[in-house]
Amino acid sequence: MYEMHVGIAVSGARPVWHVVAHGQRAALCGQPFDPEEDTQTDHHCLPCMAAFQRCMQATEPA
Repeated sequence: MYEMHVGIAVSGARPVWHVVAHGQRAALCGQPFDPEEDTQTDHHCLPCMAAFQRCMQATEPA
């Protein structure tokens, strides 16, 4: 299972939504996040979204 958490972008420029595997303390892109942070944003981490897409494609039935 995967969750979405807000954290700082890899570039450090702004908060973005990261994809995080359940129970992990770092996003799929490797960026750490604070699970207690309650920041809102409309932006998504593109490295996380690309990694999540690869994860989903790897589990798709043939």
